[in-house]
Amino acid sequence: MATLIKPGLRASLLPFPKEQSPATTIFWILRIAVGMNFLFHGAWGVVGREAWLPFFAFAGIGPDAAEILQRLIGVMDITFGLIALFKPTRSALLFMVIWGVWTAMLRPLTGTAWWYFLERSGNFAPPLAMLLYAGGAQSIKAWIWPYATPKLTESKIEIIKWVLRGGIAAQLISHGMYGVVEGKQLLIDHFASVGLPGPWMNPEIFLIGTGWIEIGLGVLILVKPQRSALVIIMIWEVFLGLLYLISGLPVSEHPQAFHIFRTLERFGDYAAPVGLFVLMTYRPSGNKIRMAFEGDPEPAIVAGD
Repeated sequence: MATLIKPGLRASLLPFPKEQSPATTIFWILRIAVGMNFLFHGAWGVVGREAWLPFFAFAGIGPDAAEILQRLIGVMDITFGLIALFKPTRSALLFMVIWGVWTAMLRPLTGTAWWYFLERSGNFAPPLAMLLYAGGAQSIKAWIWPYATPKLTESKIEIIKWVLRGGIAAQLISHGMYGVVEGKQLLIDHFASVGLPGPWMNPEIFLIGTGWIEIGLGVLILVKPQRSALVIIMIWEVFLGLLYLISGLPVSEHPQAFHIFRTLERFGDYAAPVGLFVLMTYRPSGNKIRMAFEGDPEPAIVAGD
């Protein structure tokens, strides 16, 4: 079936080397989100991090054993990241969801505030969305064997949208609480590294203000998402991620260049609003999916899988 795309949309919908369907687009957004998150979280494990030692201590594992285990875990994370990128399987995604929830839970379990768990929703919301998009399997082979791009039905669109909405909202609201409730010094230092807020505002007041904005955006995405708000969130999340590289904080046992791992392991935070934005532009109609940009007098028709 021929694919009809409005000229103005061609640049954003035309991949290389062929045009791709909405199903392929969202499938790859989720795969990249999950893959990058696990690849660079694993990279931290391979090089070793002192900040992870309390997590092992919680399980009764001493520093010497933890040093070896975190490298093995790093290799495991990288392996699963590569699986998500190149040969995704339902069983691997199920493990990634469980592992992402567990590693996020280790933060409050080792003494931080409970919302530190929600702030890491970028670790488990994208693999959960990807698993639900894959759908159930009727055999063991279907669980362990790589699967192709699933069909993008109306019900799956709604499921993925709700998972991404919940993940985005949880991350924004909890990150906002760093400023509103905790007054996190690391964030003040991050903003200071790029000259914010400058001489016109107290840094703590600025942090509280940005925290409330994040909370407001999180509530908006949960209650009534807007594409304009998602664009703002995309830019904001990337900006926050880049601050690790710019500031070189927190100071660790590794060179500043290793902060690229911190930036890229948060890929789920960047990709979730992108995925939701894409899904909000699609409207299923029978066996087709229609582009639904506001103000378009004749929305384009894109053939579904």
